[in-house]
Amino acid sequence: MAELQILRLFGNPLEFLPEILPLRKLRHLSLANIRIVADENLKSVTVQIEMENISYFGASRHKLSAFFSLIFRFSSCHHPLLASALAKIIMQNQGNRVVVGKDENALQQLISMISSDNRHVVKQACSALSTLAGDVSVAIQLMKCDIMQRIKNVMKSPAPEKLISVLQVVVTLAFGSDTVAQKMLNKDVLRSLKLLCAHKNPEVQRLALVAVGNLAFCLENRHILVTSESLRELLMRLTFTPEPLVNKAAARALAILGENESLRRAIRGRQIPKQGLRILSMDGGGMKGLATVQILKEIEKGTGKRIHELFDLICGTSTGGMLAVALGIKLMTLEQCEEIYKKLGKLVFAEPMPNNESATWREKFDQLYKSSSQSFRVVVHGSKHSADQFERLLREMCADEDGDLLIESAVKNIPKVFIVSTLVSVAPAQPFLFRNYQYPVGTPEVPLAISESSGITILGSPTTGSQIGYKQSAFMGSCKHHVWQAIRASSAAPYYLDDFSDDVYRWQDGAIVANNPTVFSLREAQLLWPDTKIDCIVSIGCCSLPIKARKGGWRYLDTGQVLIESACSVDRAEEALSILLPMLPEIQYFRFNPVDERCDMELDETDPTVWLKLEAAVDDYIQNNSDSLKNACERLLLPFIHDEKWADNLKSPHFMKAKATNSVLGESSPSLGWRRNILLVEALNSPDSGRIVHHARALESFCSRNGIRLSLLHDISGISKAVLEKRFPTSFTSHLITESYPSNPLVFSPDVGSQRLGRIDMVPPLSLDGSGKTVTSPPELSPEPRQLSLPVQSLHEKLQNLPQVGIIHMALQNDSIGSILSWQKDVFVVAEPGELADKFLQSVKDTMSSVMQNQNRKGALPFANIADLVHCRPYFQVGNIVHRYVGHQTRVMENDKEIRAYMFCRNIPSLHIIPEDVRSTVGAWRDRIIIFTGTHGPTANLIEAFLDSGAKAVICPIAEPQDVSVTTVTGSGKYNTPENGGFKIGAEDIEGEEAERISPASDREDNDSEKNGNHQTRGFRDEEEEELSEFVCQFYDLVLREGASVDAALKNALASHRKLRYSCHLPRENELVK
Repeated sequence: MAELQILRLFGNPLEFLPEILPLRKLRHLSLANIRIVADENLKSVTVQIEMENISYFGASRHKLSAFFSLIFRFSSCHHPLLASALAKIIMQNQGNRVVVGKDENALQQLISMISSDNRHVVKQACSALSTLAGDVSVAIQLMKCDIMQRIKNVMKSPAPEKLISVLQVVVTLAFGSDTVAQKMLNKDVLRSLKLLCAHKNPEVQRLALVAVGNLAFCLENRHILVTSESLRELLMRLTFTPEPLVNKAAARALAILGENESLRRAIRGRQIPKQGLRILSMDGGGMKGLATVQILKEIEKGTGKRIHELFDLICGTSTGGMLAVALGIKLMTLEQCEEIYKKLGKLVFAEPMPNNESATWREKFDQLYKSSSQSFRVVVHGSKHSADQFERLLREMCADEDGDLLIESAVKNIPKVFIVSTLVSVAPAQPFLFRNYQYPVGTPEVPLAISESSGITILGSPTTGSQIGYKQSAFMGSCKHHVWQAIRASSAAPYYLDDFSDDVYRWQDGAIVANNPTVFSLREAQLLWPDTKIDCIVSIGCCSLPIKARKGGWRYLDTGQVLIESACSVDRAEEALSILLPMLPEIQYFRFNPVDERCDMELDETDPTVWLKLEAAVDDYIQNNSDSLKNACERLLLPFIHDEKWADNLKSPHFMKAKATNSVLGESSPSLGWRRNILLVEALNSPDSGRIVHHARALESFCSRNGIRLSLLHDISGISKAVLEKRFPTSFTSHLITESYPSNPLVFSPDVGSQRLGRIDMVPPLSLDGSGKTVTSPPELSPEPRQLSLPVQSLHEKLQNLPQVGIIHMALQNDSIGSILSWQKDVFVVAEPGELADKFLQSVKDTMSSVMQNQNRKGALPFANIADLVHCRPYFQVGNIVHRYVGHQTRVMENDKEIRAYMFCRNIPSLHIIPEDVRSTVGAWRDRIIIFTGTHGPTANLIEAFLDSGAKAVICPIAEPQDVSVTTVTGSGKYNTPENGGFKIGAEDIEGEEAERISPASDREDNDSEKNGNHQTRGFRDEEEEELSEFVCQFYDLVLREGASVDAALKNALASHRKLRYSCHLPRENELVK
């Protein structure tokens, strides 16, 4: 039987099919009404389907129902011959796909075939599944059948053929629906895809990269992928590999992730000119787009440059959108664009309606029923022209071997392009932007809701509690559609062309919401380049008509015409821009829109004589506005003139000498953009909050004097700072202690009450000898996605609501965990002499020595024991733990040994911002400068997190945070708490004997001197703060008022304050490209 090659099973009962898996050489099988014939190597498979002429086929709903029920009943489909036939049947016919897609058992069998040891079976199963997964409802059903478990197992296979086959399924599943893509992505899949992206086989690499990109179309997945460690670095490296297909796939993934700056560096794209952004906006107008082409020719003539070379952002509506794609994406010449318009008129608008200028609207309405086939089409289909020819023309124009999706054009060195359409499948109708770019992660986008049952993505309501009309939200849009679909959707003018639908959404002409898309271009520019100013806007219209008296007609038709005119008017947008933009003198705005009677023509006009009239009117307009066109051309040429001068400087000996002495040049030296505001971040309950001299107060005064807007973040936790009514009892009482302290520091936080927060689990229990109870280790992190703490959430929301903030000043202390956002109070007692006292005193000395070394200060520390310490410095730090001396108690032990216990009030860090927090709020830091002014700088991991999240630069002290925790001062002393548990503040109490002063100044006097700002106790810190305040003000003056780059301002400020040591950290992409 194993050698059997031909098997005919005509007329067998449906419930019977022999086991055919052992028939390895079977190449001819007749089963039910199917005849399958294949060659020896299964490279050519023929499937013949005969009509159902047997009685038991009569009840079948589909001609292949009997065949499917036989092969899917058990594991017969695992045979290579049946697997080949099944793949061919599914791929060839939509009806067959529907039948299989509705059969859960059939899907389960196909999924099981993925794990087959036979590579041919795996390949055929994956081909069939890839075809089926193109249907969103089937894709959701496949996920319910747990297809990802099988896929994850195969992705670990060493066989490249299996990997290629299964990756094709992953690519298709991820592309079809955000619902499916979100369910697909988990840690195991992401880890496997990273490994496959670095596979030795180029095709495996390419498909893995395409899968990563397709998964990133889902907003939730995109956030996970961007914050994933090493993924961006991996993609950047792969854009420099010698394999072209891998290069493009890696660049595509970067584009979909919204890593626009990394993508620009990877493809060595052009940088935004220092003068600012240049924007081209083109109105809609049907065949009147010929006027836009004519004006653009004049601009090219005046500059000597192509349109795509002159602008960074190109947008358009309807016919303007078609020009935006042709010029910005396809890089066509204006002559080619003109030819497209003529072809459009001949193929799509072949039968123009009779044009009688003297006819009333009632007469024109009657003509719809009397003239040619177009009239009947309007009545039956609601549109004057069929879109079939138009879509065929668009497909030809937009075909690209590198990919037909909008986002796939981003891997080329071309401008950003978007097209405006109107989404009419929602109420009310909304603007919809088809774009060839992705927003960076963190950009607030319109929320979506997913229908589990149908798999259809529908627009959802804003999140509960979100700000209504949130000013930072992007417009609805997509970069996932085909280029031709974008033009088709934007050009679906009511009455002229049918609506466009992709079976999920339905669109009409973009002119309904924005026939002049200039305002939209300003919003997109702000989202894409939040800290880059706009230098020049060129807006071109499709001609308008002079105002004239409206002829009387049928009232209802007049009303309809008025509504259309109002919706499609470009004048209102022009008037608004003309009023607002002069308030921003740095933006040069040019508007070119001829107004002439000769421009009166229909959107589908095909009469050459009317075109000639339009051309003559535009020629006259160009001559009359030659000065404005000349000014626009000169403005557009400024970046090229700057580049020429720069190229000349490169050749000069002076420049070569300067280059040798400067390590940071060109784009490596960031500067502040148009966002001039500052956000000052201070910790809640900071030990420095009551200081008279503090650099944060100096910054506030500087901004007030110079008219710079400074936003404060005082109540960072979002919780009221009112004094808690509940008092926590403590055994220590004193008239110098104004607060109530917890009896157990482990379970108290002044921010949120009695619970464990941050690293508070490291605080030892209170005891005189420092010996504490064993503290349980913190619980392991949950596999669930981490939730941001309240302070970090508040900071994130603050940054989202302040788009004008360009500098984030973090007046925070740093430790080995992160930057401290909140502190809490605690009581600590140490007895001297003892092991604990020695450790404690050594920690104090190490901290003070480190600070003096970082500030180039010299001198010996003036204390040898704790008594000397509290006498000269009753207020000091151990690491970042601030200690304030409160009082002491002396006790004589049985061996007549005197032991003195010292009580300190401590400020302990309770909440931090850590690298994971920064990466989770990636959009908040993009294109902003981060400045730290604590005693120590942040950790290297925290700095890296800020830079990876898009920060322009991180400026911070060079001194690294000390790894000193509160547990370093715990010991095993044997001194026990006195029975009365009392402490005397400012005097000793030795069993009724006369109190003896421990020093010329009592403890009470020490504390009073602290309160009064005695330089003996706080002069060191005050002097340090005064110098830091001067440094901060000088730095901001150079950056904000003189426009210096960040590194230049830092060098100049440090030159005047040599005791301070700061460094400037820049993104690593600069070095990577070099």
